[in-house]
Amino acid sequence: MRLVCLSCLIVTATLLGACLGGGKAPAGAGSASAPVVNTTAVTVDTGPAAATGAINHAYVSVRVCAPGSASSCTTIDHVLLDTGSWGLRVIRSVLAAGSVTLPAETDAQGQTIEECATFGSGQTWGPVATADVTIAGETAAKVPVQIMDDTGTGAAPPGTCGASGTLVNQVTDWQANGVLGIGVFAQDCGTACVAATTPLAQYYGCATGGACAAENVALPAQVTNPATLFTADNNGIIVSVPALQNANGDASVQGELIFGLGTQADNGLPPTALTLLGADANGDFATTFNGASSSLPALIDSGTDSYLFDDPGIPVCTSAAWVGFYCPPVAPLSLTAVNTSAAATTASVVGSGDTVTFAVGDPDTFVATATAFSELAGGGGSTSFTWGMPFFYGRKIYIGFDGQASGSFKGPFYAY
Repeated sequence: MRLVCLSCLIVTATLLGACLGGGKAPAGAGSASAPVVNTTAVTVDTGPAAATGAINHAYVSVRVCAPGSASSCTTIDHVLLDTGSWGLRVIRSVLAAGSVTLPAETDAQGQTIEECATFGSGQTWGPVATADVTIAGETAAKVPVQIMDDTGTGAAPPGTCGASGTLVNQVTDWQANGVLGIGVFAQDCGTACVAATTPLAQYYGCATGGACAAENVALPAQVTNPATLFTADNNGIIVSVPALQNANGDASVQGELIFGLGTQADNGLPPTALTLLGADANGDFATTFNGASSSLPALIDSGTDSYLFDDPGIPVCTSAAWVGFYCPPVAPLSLTAVNTSAAATTASVVGSGDTVTFAVGDPDTFVATATAFSELAGGGGSTSFTWGMPFFYGRKIYIGFDGQASGSFKGPFYAY
């Protein structure tokens, strides 16, 4: 299954949510800024040439330059759009193919800063470098990014990072040339990695030719969601992907990634009611599934290829092609869940939540040549609920960045 970011478990953030409800809320309008090209294509297809066969992977193209350079640049296609993590991660061999070298960040001792970032199916390892990042007409300067070291030419990871074959630094691991983490937060660790008495096992200082030791890293040096550093349109994003034509799968689908909320004519929150879900310090809202007496932490994550939830009553697939996914005996299976704001977001929760009805199909009946599936689900044993890429089809998903105002609302929030 797609990798699901777990580094959010160690993120802390000051919650500045205001006027965020768990039910239907009227939209606000943001202040206008100078118009720029703030829209880029989102494509769901089979994946990059080096690793085809992807399903429900939403890709964008990202231009990366050495800071201040107009010539040492490369445009990287098939970068996975991931609303469930934070920060840009590019693969070293992909950068090298574009003849771009990015300057590595160093700590106060002159050691290279390296990162071990944890995802659901493994860990990435490699140095933190700075880059000028351009997407559509928006540019962020000197963005801390992670270079996933698939060549092994940099510092060796500590024994606990990528242990037992769980290092995921290759194009084939991701079926992507990089990952654009563009969720609700700015930094990928936050204050938890700034002044801990015992530094978390995420950022490391690595001596030349020597060992690496965990260390704290200031917020401006942490791997950062580049959209939060744009000059304009930096308060949130919209992901808009059309509904699929075939419940059993489409060959490909084309949508849009729009930067900013209420900052230009094309990114206003709708004038009619929408579901607005305030997120907590982990980036989660709450989902109650199957009429349970308690809710689960939940997020809307374009980087996950299916709905992920635990339901022992749905059989899992037995075919090798769909291991880990659900294969209901009568499909499509109609299910419901209720989404509400996280309890810690605001003192009073408005409304009673939003009930979502969704379908789970039988993957064994899906079109073999398709790459986009709206009824794919799995996740037996999950202790959370992930509204993955199937949730995006036929919707506009709004994501408000932490602490940033969007009309009368402040992030972190999700809306649809």
